[in-house]
Amino acid sequence: MKRFLEEARRMIRINSVSSNGNEEIANYVAALMQDRGLKTQLQHVTHSHENISKRQFNVIGILGDSLSDRKIRKGLLLNSHLDTVSPGITENWTETGGDPFVATIKDGKIFGLGSADVKLDFLCKLHAVEKFREKKLKNPIYLVGTCGEEVGMFGAKYLIKSLTLNPKYALVGEPSELKVVYAHKCLNIYRVSIGYQLVERDARGFNRRIDLHSFGKSAHSSYPHLGTNAILESVDFLHRALDQGFEMRFTRLDGGDTINKVPDHALTEFYLTSHQFEDFKRFFREVVKAEGKGKSFRVELGGVGDTGVKFLPDNLFPCLTDVAAFFKEIAVQAEKKKDDTYNPPFSTVNFGQLKQRLGGLDAHFDLRILPETSADEMDKHIQKGIHSIAMKYPSLNISAIRERTNPGLNMSLEDPFLRICKEAMENSGIEANFDKKSTSTEAAQYFHAGYPSIVFGPGKSHGNSHSPNENNLLDQLEKAVLFYEKVIERVCL
Repeated sequence: MKRFLEEARRMIRINSVSSNGNEEIANYVAALMQDRGLKTQLQHVTHSHENISKRQFNVIGILGDSLSDRKIRKGLLLNSHLDTVSPGITENWTETGGDPFVATIKDGKIFGLGSADVKLDFLCKLHAVEKFREKKLKNPIYLVGTCGEEVGMFGAKYLIKSLTLNPKYALVGEPSELKVVYAHKCLNIYRVSIGYQLVERDARGFNRRIDLHSFGKSAHSSYPHLGTNAILESVDFLHRALDQGFEMRFTRLDGGDTINKVPDHALTEFYLTSHQFEDFKRFFREVVKAEGKGKSFRVELGGVGDTGVKFLPDNLFPCLTDVAAFFKEIAVQAEKKKDDTYNPPFSTVNFGQLKQRLGGLDAHFDLRILPETSADEMDKHIQKGIHSIAMKYPSLNISAIRERTNPGLNMSLEDPFLRICKEAMENSGIEANFDKKSTSTEAAQYFHAGYPSIVFGPGKSHGNSHSPNENNLLDQLEKAVLFYEKVIERVCL
């Protein structure tokens, strides 16, 4: 365990947030794999995503026969992604001293970004594979660390299309509390774009600038009820101010750092007239004090001359709030259709990111829908709703685009691979539990490419992944290593 923890600290120390690229951690784990006798290669993964580093790599290690036959599927693929979401507000990482990249062990847990999702699961797989380096394998073991899982799963997609490997089974790592996940929801990412003409005009008395910071609590977008959405908190506060008669001219609307996480920070910049400035400060103090939200909002005050301000269109904020209300209503209606085999038992919606660009505003929404809900029917409903909103604002150019759909997973409980996993759990001292999951995983990519696939991993997902103080349990890490050994024995020996 000492060696494992040393490697775990190093992996967590490496910043592999998806947008930054994963070259450093890819090189590190490639060296670890080579030391264990795996034939190792880095697969440079190309992608077309904006604002994401092009230095993205899949790390592929093979033990046993390295020749892949496109006609014959053989061997076991052990897959874990190496990238993470951004840590969010670092002060919220209280268990790691405010640094999410410092692995910290307390009370049988190891804290740090990626500890559960899923850097340490990759280590578990590596330590399991190491046990077979001197064994004569009937079927090969493929150990893969993928890139870009958190921003579209482009690493796994690239690997599948490249036909580099052709396994019989795929075992994908995600925190599942040592349960075998055989089904999960479908992910849909929507971008609602609001285009406008930005015209420089006289301030006309709006010469007091307010920077309103809203702070929430991050959580995985599959469990939006476990977080506090800073974007929605900001929108709600601004509406209340407008209802009190404050006239605002907006210059900036921004929030969230990644779509698949409940945003923990939002920033709105707007201007007031000088005669409303003191009234607003008083209003802000009273609301924050009365509702105990001293840590939820912060204002920074400034000023500007009477000319040269580029205000956003007056109808942009009302339009944005209509869009947010429309998706909120989708979430409300979704709660009426339940499947208690999932947690939460209904489809969910998360307003994950709001980004301003030249001449436009992009609002991103993350929808996790149940298998019985048609993604195409949902798309028709969204397109119709956004079109109705667009009709109210003829001076704005409004559109909704489904940027990404990650399919759901729906393995049969009678599949031979699940029987293998059941036997492996029983022989590892793990209770044989099968479960469904609300998050979207790379297993569905392999499943829809024709490979029987399941999800398994140590650690909690619910209330832990994509959240500050993310952690994993040391005893579950040890049991996961043993489980992977037993699966390898049944598939590859």
